[in-house]
Amino acid sequence: MTKYFKSAEFIKLKDATWLRRQEHAGKCVSNILRDCGDLITSGSPSLSFKDLEKIALDQIKQCDCVPTFLNYEGFPSAICVAANKQLVHGPVTDYVLQEGDVISIDLGATFEGAIADAARTWIYGEPKNKKHINLLKVGREALAAGQNAVKIGSRLGAIGNAIYKIVTKNGFGVIQEYGGHGIDYYTPHADPFVCNKQSPQSGVRIAAGMSIAIEPMLVLGEARATESTDGWTVCTPSIGCHFENSVTIMEDGVHIITEIPNEQAFVHNMEI
Repeated sequence: MTKYFKSAEFIKLKDATWLRRQEHAGKCVSNILRDCGDLITSGSPSLSFKDLEKIALDQIKQCDCVPTFLNYEGFPSAICVAANKQLVHGPVTDYVLQEGDVISIDLGATFEGAIADAARTWIYGEPKNKKHINLLKVGREALAAGQNAVKIGSRLGAIGNAIYKIVTKNGFGVIQEYGGHGIDYYTPHADPFVCNKQSPQSGVRIAAGMSIAIEPMLVLGEARATESTDGWTVCTPSIGCHFENSVTIMEDGVHIITEIPNEQAFVHNMEI
């Protein structure tokens, strides 16, 4: 999937129709992530990537949506999956989750052309290391910080600045080659690119009608990402995590399209 984007000269602003359609897709995505998170954190026996994809496909169909990623730029799966040192864009395999795996799922649903795109990372069963719990905790905080930086009239760089500050303050690395992006009709990766490290004075001004994905990616060690030999999966030298929400800005405020109700229920609470 595309890593970089062209100049953000032609950002298409959205209206109430887009918001209504995207909110429908967003509810579908949120419910899928909620259900997958429940199975992963509870350590559901013999759980595989294919099982998680089936959950997504079944629910997407029930919502009268279509899987955004399936066949997008040739991608072979309905969801992106990653384990441990895999970070993003992994196709579904028959891999069966192992105790302590750090697992990410990224998926999109399209409803009448409007797209909701989100990702979460969890630990399967009992964590192997308290650092993994802290990594995910900071990842969630970085996503919230990026969302809180979205204000009409501010520069887009305020998002990356907020993400970078909170991640580095906690001693983790920030992936910069990959990040957030605009969302358009039938186009999950549109302008502008939303970098995870940027000056708050850089980028286009945030305006009502913009629809973007905010997408912090963190690693325990060196912030370096490389594409694997399968041509899709992005890997890092150490354990990483990936959090993402779709956000649409309207005159009445910032709409978090893929917020998960009661998400704290699927978060490990081991003391760190």
